[in-house]
Amino acid sequence: MIEPDDYLIETTLPEDKPTGKRFPVFAQLTVLGLILAVIFGISYAPAFITGKKTEDAHKQAVAAPLVIAEETIKTIPTLEGITISAKAAYVYDVRAKRALYSKSPDTVLPLASITKLMTALIAHELVATDKTVIVPKAAVSQSGSSGISEGERFTTAALSKYAVLASSNDAAYALASAVGAVIDPTKNPNQTFVKSMNIRATELGLTHLHFLNPTGLDVSTTEAGAVGTAREVSFLMEYIVDKYPEILKPTTVASARVYNADGLYHDAENTNPIINKIPNLLGSKTGYTDLAGGNLTIAFDAGFNRPIIITVLGSTYDGRFADVQKLVTAVTKALAAE
Repeated sequence: MIEPDDYLIETTLPEDKPTGKRFPVFAQLTVLGLILAVIFGISYAPAFITGKKTEDAHKQAVAAPLVIAEETIKTIPTLEGITISAKAAYVYDVRAKRALYSKSPDTVLPLASITKLMTALIAHELVATDKTVIVPKAAVSQSGSSGISEGERFTTAALSKYAVLASSNDAAYALASAVGAVIDPTKNPNQTFVKSMNIRATELGLTHLHFLNPTGLDVSTTEAGAVGTAREVSFLMEYIVDKYPEILKPTTVASARVYNADGLYHDAENTNPIINKIPNLLGSKTGYTDLAGGNLTIAFDAGFNRPIIITVLGSTYDGRFADVQKLVTAVTKALAAE
């Protein structure tokens, strides 16, 4: 989904310059299965083999960010008596490893642009953040133009920033094509990238997440570009918050400038209008299509390094924001009352 149009303004003084990634590019590997097995398979093999979908499986697949003695974790009561518009929701206490609220948490629903979290994650793990990408024609033909031009050059970090902050479909597609070409230069880069998204989801134990494209756009009037559950979206969000919080950092501001490689910039507006109403926001991602309705996932610190993940799926365009605000308020009140 794309919010209001962006503008291209000439400048010769870039505001920020992405730094080089600490991992090498795996361009020399050309077999997708081998690449993904090497990159992803070893650490997460137990989750892949067992196929568990519960919190227990998730604990095996994703390590807790910090080890805190059980007695030091203040219990947050389960949230009761809350009515929301969303078809599904999940509120997850990362430290306590327990659900505080759930509504149809394992119902598979369209993800819309929440898909871009996985797109950004794969790109971050596979290529250098300062790799230069030339935007292909197929990227700018995606629905909801964000002002990017064919042939324009960006770093992968800049494209990722644009994709998660402004939910730019152009940026997400261009990013996926570039990374797909690195994974296997002999095959369709976009299809290769989508395969890697699905393999990565399985390796993380998120077996209900399934992707058909890197943007989350509906494929047709009856088929979504990606599907998943509120529970597993929350677990994906937790993984990114823990391992690569820099991916989500752009989503904590109302707007930002995204520079291309020639020193020109695009003004990008956050698609989440309630970021200033969420205390200690760690990251968020919106999603909206005709099939999905309104989706939103956020991570915030409820206090004293207590990350909480909230995901709502299948709400309305405005209802997703009201739903999340209601759940954030309930969590903070419950924690304060204890």
